[in-house]
Amino acid sequence: MKFFVGGARPSAWVLLVILPTFAGALGSCGGGSDSMTEAAAAPVGASVDAGGGEVGGTAPSPYAPGSGLSPTGRIVSLKACEPTGAGKDYQVGPGAGQLTSLDKVPWESLAAGDTVRIFYQAAPHRGKMLLTANGTPAAPVRVCGVRGPNGERPVVDGSGAITRPGLVYGTSSNAAIHQARAVVMIKNAVEFTDYPTNIQVDGLVIRGAHPAYRFRDTAGAVQQYEDFGACIWIDRGQDIIIADNEITDCTNGVFSKSTDDGPFAVTRNVRLVGNYIHGNGIADSDRLHNSYIQSVGAIYEFNFYGPLRANAGGSAIKDRSVGTVVRFNRIEEGARSIDLVEAEDYPETALANPAYRTTYVYGNQVVKSGDTGSFFHYGGDHHGSKPGGDWGEPLFRKGTLYFYHNTVHVTGTGEWSKLFQLSTTEEKAEVWNNVFYFQPGIPFPSMRQTTEVGDAWTAGGILNLGRNWINSNWMDSDDDHPVPGQLNGKANLVTGTAAPIDLGTLTPLNGSSIVDAAQGPPAAVAQHPVDYQLDGNFMPQPRAVTGAAADLGAKEL
Repeated sequence: MKFFVGGARPSAWVLLVILPTFAGALGSCGGGSDSMTEAAAAPVGASVDAGGGEVGGTAPSPYAPGSGLSPTGRIVSLKACEPTGAGKDYQVGPGAGQLTSLDKVPWESLAAGDTVRIFYQAAPHRGKMLLTANGTPAAPVRVCGVRGPNGERPVVDGSGAITRPGLVYGTSSNAAIHQARAVVMIKNAVEFTDYPTNIQVDGLVIRGAHPAYRFRDTAGAVQQYEDFGACIWIDRGQDIIIADNEITDCTNGVFSKSTDDGPFAVTRNVRLVGNYIHGNGIADSDRLHNSYIQSVGAIYEFNFYGPLRANAGGSAIKDRSVGTVVRFNRIEEGARSIDLVEAEDYPETALANPAYRTTYVYGNQVVKSGDTGSFFHYGGDHHGSKPGGDWGEPLFRKGTLYFYHNTVHVTGTGEWSKLFQLSTTEEKAEVWNNVFYFQPGIPFPSMRQTTEVGDAWTAGGILNLGRNWINSNWMDSDDDHPVPGQLNGKANLVTGTAAPIDLGTLTPLNGSSIVDAAQGPPAAVAQHPVDYQLDGNFMPQPRAVTGAAADLGAKEL
């Protein structure tokens, strides 16, 4: 099943899933499961006018060096929202015999192979989800949307939501804040060492976790959402797929947490695929983002990141993960397009894993105003520590950012349009086969921006340029803001004055200097080929080289 997109912003997005460890959800859509429709449940009072059992497995052994989420196998097709045949089928919707509301789903009892199917209806489903179950690779737990007659996703709205009575969100001291964090909460149930596994959420509009909105909690009391929350909050979990959703009007769009409390408390293998994530954040705050992920293993692919909420100061992608891969996305606006910083809440786990030292960013289309901040930040965002300290610079990434075959269109008219911000000279970026086009009128089209670091470190990083296209008036930085560190390979750049791409589609222009101009990839990215691109509707399509060599940038002519 594939979905098409219309207009400048996707009202329907794409996709997906071919993931070996999730074969159960993505394989047969045959019947044979127990169907659960209207179930006995105590009635919950009227909706709120808001304006607008035991789970958990044995904790895994610590990750072996170099282990993490395999990057192989692109997720490019999604099975229909049908029961897997391996568990129970819970249906929520307006149909005869279906559960009439989300609070009637026995979230506390979901087990491997169960499917919760949420059917489209004209009115939003005003409810919340608590996912604590342990699916398996062959029989994941899936919550999915059954689209309407015109392809509409079902809407799950946290504003005015009714929470299922009796759900256990935590202990007496923290249950209330967990309830107020999110519309969809993925976390441990009873035991501190529990953690959910093999969960997939797809095909929905999920919205409305914002302090402007209210919900009714498990006791029936009206509560306000927290300032720091998310549409989807992963408090902990392993092998989590969030696919083909529209995620909007929350504080963070998607948030995941990891800590060093034990292997059970580290989120692992999160995959965001084919989602439309936009309109999140809080006005005048730079602490909330369209997505904010902390995980051992994090892949972002085929997503459309739209602008945040008006006047929100967060980034499109904020990431504190190990083994991060950002590929084949459309990313628009945000204070930063991609903010790759230190694993501040689980440094022992991150620093012990070699995958923390490598990050891959490729095949992305990025369009952003240079007036709001640097585009790509790599290293860390807490500074002023000392060598050997347990915060700040000692925890920075201190590795290599592989940045290739991206197309970046810098808009705006302000002076401070800067592409890369590498925290210290212990951070390095290998940059090749990209297109960097600055809109005319930007006075200082700059490659780098400096950052504040402690006295024991040198800012600016080491940026090694291969063959890239950039405006002929580019500069390292303006004269008043010199950047330490190193900028190498300037002679490798291809320059010009006119855009070598169609600014509407970002497709290379026939006869431009970026056509057939790509250099070959280094061995270090052999497991990360540029084998897909986004078409004119922002849907994935295989990328085939049609000339003597690949074209520069995210798309092939």
